[in-house]
Amino acid sequence: MDIAEGVTPAYLKLAQIKFCLTLPQFKEDPDLISSLLAGIVQNNMAPYYKEVCTDLSWIFDQTLYDKMAANNAKRMAELEQEKNPTMVDDDDPVSGIWQAKLLYLCSIGDREEATKLAESKLEEKNVPKSQQIDTVFALFRVAYFHGCDIPAMKKAIDKATELIEGGSGGDWSARNKLKAYDGIWSLAIRDFNRAAKLFVDVVPTFESYELADFSTIIKYTVYSSMIAFPRYELKKTLMHHGVMAQALNSNSKELKDYFVSLYEGQYSKFLVYLARIEKNMKQDPLLHPHYKYYVQEMRLLAYKQILQAYRSLSLDYMAESFGVTKAFVEKEVARFAAAGRLTCKIDHVAGAVVTSSTSKNSLQLGAPESRLERGILYQTTVKKGDILLNRLKKLARVMDF
Repeated sequence: MDIAEGVTPAYLKLAQIKFCLTLPQFKEDPDLISSLLAGIVQNNMAPYYKEVCTDLSWIFDQTLYDKMAANNAKRMAELEQEKNPTMVDDDDPVSGIWQAKLLYLCSIGDREEATKLAESKLEEKNVPKSQQIDTVFALFRVAYFHGCDIPAMKKAIDKATELIEGGSGGDWSARNKLKAYDGIWSLAIRDFNRAAKLFVDVVPTFESYELADFSTIIKYTVYSSMIAFPRYELKKTLMHHGVMAQALNSNSKELKDYFVSLYEGQYSKFLVYLARIEKNMKQDPLLHPHYKYYVQEMRLLAYKQILQAYRSLSLDYMAESFGVTKAFVEKEVARFAAAGRLTCKIDHVAGAVVTSSTSKNSLQLGAPESRLERGILYQTTVKKGDILLNRLKKLARVMDF
């Protein structure tokens, strides 16, 4: 199977469908079951069918399996004999054949044979560096497709980094691809800061369509940037970043609204969009282990942002701003404050949140935790200025100039 430039292989989508079927709410979903089975049959994925039947406790259809396995064997035999002009180099037909086989084994979900072939080629000293790099990337995709196997993904990233960064490493294209693969790996281990930097860097020159489609990379870029970058950098990163801005304005309106709602302080809308993000993350095998952490941290960022400009803020006002109950806000703020994540306390008598956000730490413009944008700084300065003027007036009344 060849990978057309700019086209993500259709079989990669089956991994998410399979993952959704492991979740209680989707376990018996007939549409998902039908879609997964149709994709398996269409691509003659006999090895993957066996894996799916085992993992999802499906009834194994031996006749269907034998039919697909026969097609797999036939195709492998064809690859052994034919010269595919898109895969085989006239000067090195042998290399082209095994690379075509490797891609085909990946496309039918044969993890065992794909891994065995790839690792055997990495051990051969006469395999060119560029082909070794492509082979390691294939190993990463195998681990990514088959349940986001973190140890195997890490092993592939380490090897790819060694090949590309060491000695006469890979060319620009290989380095560019590594950023996309490394970004996916960083998300898998919850390193949102690293993932955001890598994705922002790779978006303008993205070409790793064999790994994920462009819309998925845009989604991951927004998710990671929102939690990783200070507020004053977000607009520059997401809306003033040529390709990124174009994607958000054209095909990713909901992602744009998610960013804008937090940036402009539309907190009730922000929680609605965050709930949708949470739903999407739950159904993504890469992000599912991190959705609770992500949602918690994003809510914390919103609370920090609204509290930054005030010494005290009523719980009623906060509840109204976020479109939730007063009891919910009080519980959330108390939990974060007790954990030391919010520098504030709740005045139960006044029904308000009293902050210490005007301390010297919160006014350090370079502190990434501050998330202060010019508008918020302006409000804070005006409030402090008014207080200072009032005190000076009182002082003038009792002093004889």
